[in-house]
Amino acid sequence: MTSGHDTPSKDHLLLHPSPDYAGSPDWGDIRKNRRRSTMHSYNLVNYHTLPDDVRTLTAVKNMTETKAIKNTLVVSVAFMFMFTAFVSLQSLQSTLHPDGLGLVSLSCIYGSTVFSCLIAPWLINKLTTKWTMVIAFVLFTGYVGANFHPTHYVLIPIGVGLGLLAGPLWSAQATYITTLAVTYAKHMQIDESEPVINKFMGIFCGFYRSSQIWGNLISALILRTNSTESVVDMYENISFSRHCGATNCDYNSDVDGTYNNGFTSFDIIIPETTKYMLLSIYLGCGIMGTVILVVLLDKTKIGKTEADPEFDLTSTEILISTLNMFRDPKCLLLIPLVLFVGLEQGFIFGDFTKSYVNCTLGIDNIGPLLVCFGAVSAVSSIVIGCIANHIKRFAFITAAAFFNVGILIVLWLWRPLPGDIPNFYVVAGCLGLCDAIWQTQTYTLFGVLFTHKQEAAFASYRMFHATGCAIAFGYSYFLCVETKVYILAAVLALALALYSVIEMKVQLQSQHMQDIVAL
Repeated sequence: MTSGHDTPSKDHLLLHPSPDYAGSPDWGDIRKNRRRSTMHSYNLVNYHTLPDDVRTLTAVKNMTETKAIKNTLVVSVAFMFMFTAFVSLQSLQSTLHPDGLGLVSLSCIYGSTVFSCLIAPWLINKLTTKWTMVIAFVLFTGYVGANFHPTHYVLIPIGVGLGLLAGPLWSAQATYITTLAVTYAKHMQIDESEPVINKFMGIFCGFYRSSQIWGNLISALILRTNSTESVVDMYENISFSRHCGATNCDYNSDVDGTYNNGFTSFDIIIPETTKYMLLSIYLGCGIMGTVILVVLLDKTKIGKTEADPEFDLTSTEILISTLNMFRDPKCLLLIPLVLFVGLEQGFIFGDFTKSYVNCTLGIDNIGPLLVCFGAVSAVSSIVIGCIANHIKRFAFITAAAFFNVGILIVLWLWRPLPGDIPNFYVVAGCLGLCDAIWQTQTYTLFGVLFTHKQEAAFASYRMFHATGCAIAFGYSYFLCVETKVYILAAVLALALALYSVIEMKVQLQSQHMQDIVAL
């Protein structure tokens, strides 16, 4: 029998639960209070994130640094291979399929991704994070294969199917990496998991963004080696008095397909042999990524268990938790920021490459510039992950905001000319740096604020991101580039204002937690 003055406090029991006390009636009240505090907490504390069942505690005990880094690298390398294929194929869809079928399939992918995010937590709950990623990779590889026979009856249905797994794929990836980081942090008895999440997300984003390097390097080398039309020959037939940059407007095209700038989308035709060579390499990358996931990735041993009902949710409850994300004030405040990340990515791949690079320098220069973009983004992501322990998230977001405002002003005022090649690489590098900061910090922010409902949170993240991409691709042919720059600037301003509210709430909550600990 424990004496009155030896009775442990509730705060102590939350941090160090006693097996004897865990079965008492008071323990149920403590756990309810814990769940309430979790739902309203802006500050990540390890005892708020993992259940206390035997399986989880065993996973924490076995989560050595070698195992954590190994699984992080497996996921990262697998995504690098897969998106070496997909991102490059996405950048060339308008050229590979001049009839517009490629862009229609991309619209189907991003459109169905928005809806797939609603079922992502349910699907991950049924399949586990590993097998959700594996099945999605199979569909990505199938989409690459469908481009060998590009018809509406083949490419569009596979595109819709791919989109229905794209949302669960990214939710599973983010959930897996976050769970890995939190488990490792608990194993190492690290009080704050955020730096560990930042580090692991930085590693992942670095490898993932390097797919821009390898994919566009492959396409640039093959197109330059096998193209039948040189850039010099193309320049002889194009007047440089045309409007490139912010003044480019696709909707002012003539009936015959010639745009207002004198450039025709049918000037560049990729030979069939070159097309099949590209697709074969991309297909091999997709298969390699799938095999790496199946063979080398460990399954997570954390989540729903009978021993901890808090983490044992039915499919209906999981779907409701996803829908409830739209009622969470934190999530609503972050929507414009994630939407901006999607809009900017759509602008980079849909407008910067076409209205600035292709319009001025030709298609052969798209690959090298995207290699620069991917290289800066990849290296920056890794560096951010390594220095995240020493620099606050707010500093990273502020730096990205200043860079982005500057680059939007440049894109608005700049009228690119063929002799501006160094400027193109500077702009591409700055876009890559901003992209790295936005990707790592928004992922980390969702991981920190919603660790108690990771699947629903990251599903919402991908939904907002896919919505931004879909909007960017959707209005690409209906608005002038200048108008798109204005839209990006407006969304960025709104996103930063609402993000500041989030940071203030985080700081207030952190101070409140410190006061409680002091008491």
